[in-house]
Amino acid sequence: MEASEIRSNPNNMPSPMEHILFPREPIHEDAGVLARFLTDLRHEHIPDDVLHMAKLVTLDTIGCIVAGTETPIGKNVLAAYDTGSTADGCCVPGTLLQLSPSLAAKVNGWLSDVLDYEDTASGHPSATVIPAALAVAEHLKVTPKQFLTGVVAGYEAGLRLHDATRASPEAYRRFAVYHAWHGVAAGAAAMVVSGGTEEQFRSALGHAAANTNIPLWYVQYGRPAHALKANYGQMALGGVDAALCARQDIIGPFAMLSDAERGFARIIGSDQFDPSQLSAALMEDWRTRKVMLKKFPSCAFLHTTIDAVSQIATTHNIDPNNLEKLQIRCFSRILEWFSDKAPSSAIDAQFSVEYVSAMTLRSIAPGREWYSPSLMADPNIAALLKKIEVGVDPVAEEAFWNDDQYMSTVTAFMKTGEAYSASVDCAPGDWRRPFSDTDVAEKFLRNVRRTPLEEQGAQIIEKTMHLDRLSSLKELTDLLR
Repeated sequence: MEASEIRSNPNNMPSPMEHILFPREPIHEDAGVLARFLTDLRHEHIPDDVLHMAKLVTLDTIGCIVAGTETPIGKNVLAAYDTGSTADGCCVPGTLLQLSPSLAAKVNGWLSDVLDYEDTASGHPSATVIPAALAVAEHLKVTPKQFLTGVVAGYEAGLRLHDATRASPEAYRRFAVYHAWHGVAAGAAAMVVSGGTEEQFRSALGHAAANTNIPLWYVQYGRPAHALKANYGQMALGGVDAALCARQDIIGPFAMLSDAERGFARIIGSDQFDPSQLSAALMEDWRTRKVMLKKFPSCAFLHTTIDAVSQIATTHNIDPNNLEKLQIRCFSRILEWFSDKAPSSAIDAQFSVEYVSAMTLRSIAPGREWYSPSLMADPNIAALLKKIEVGVDPVAEEAFWNDDQYMSTVTAFMKTGEAYSASVDCAPGDWRRPFSDTDVAEKFLRNVRRTPLEEQGAQIIEKTMHLDRLSSLKELTDLLR
């Protein structure tokens, strides 16, 4: 399929709901192209490397969900939705729960984000795309190829909506605009897994946009940070609901996707709506390629700092007891939102540059163990946090706002007089510094260690990385229960 083939002509698509589903104004044309792209997308249209990334992200997200089930917040989430398993319900990996597709997507979306260990690409697309695609695929018993196609569709549609609704720095300081697109990504993924007419796809996209949460940012309401975080679970649920409703021809307001005055961008607080981004380079620039898989369980903003600390600690065999001061120079957002010398909860610790740096200085392997109650209460960790100083680097500040780059320079000053420095411009796992398949598999095995899925770890990796060779997705989901 060529890019030119996905340009539809609404004039040839009569509909009794034309003003909602097939609006004729020019501002809606790019959204229409995106809807046609999703309607026509097939597994054979997707490049092999893009499909491979979809498999890696699926494996990584399953591991993050399972790790999330072993955290205090994750256990509370499971308890909240453990109202009894639904016969033939959808799985929550690592548990006995079988839930309706919408609830399974919500619980899995929430669990995937509990440790902030899932992928990142202008947010966390896997936290809504994978749970939504998996739930609908299991519910409708579609082929593994259809599931993978849905995963790619969620990334391609969602990240373009992100680009179309980017906001100015001033707006970003008021609204978490960069989270709101995830619900539409989930809706696109769920609908491509489901399949349907273009009218149904347009309804699903509109319905998903209408289901989106208000922009929510977990560090702007005081400490401790609330457990909803960016509320990806609810957005995953909304995406599944959008597809299920569209399959029953429940009309969704597609026009809101690109209505400049009353539409999605205005509702979420964006002040720079650019509808052309909705169809930019479809079938040419595959956005799924440019995903960062995380090495560390914390906000991606902190990963260059963690990596710099790791380089210093490893190269110079740093003894934290001999450290006089650790100096971090980065961009101002770290100081504004991610500097906390006394985090009182696991979520606060995930967003404390001091805490994650201390974990690295202590050479504690990345994983859910970073936020164990014993480490959170360790007086030696508390003392180490007080030795960490965070300041702004003007070069990093400019790179953050102009180049979307998270630069960090770290210097360790020792009591013996030595000073060791390291600078990192690009975090490990970023598409410019990608993980190998082995890296992803090893992270997955760490995440399922000491869980009910540990013994099946190698089989899950094998099945996931060869999904398109399986005759049924059940070969994988049976292993996940």
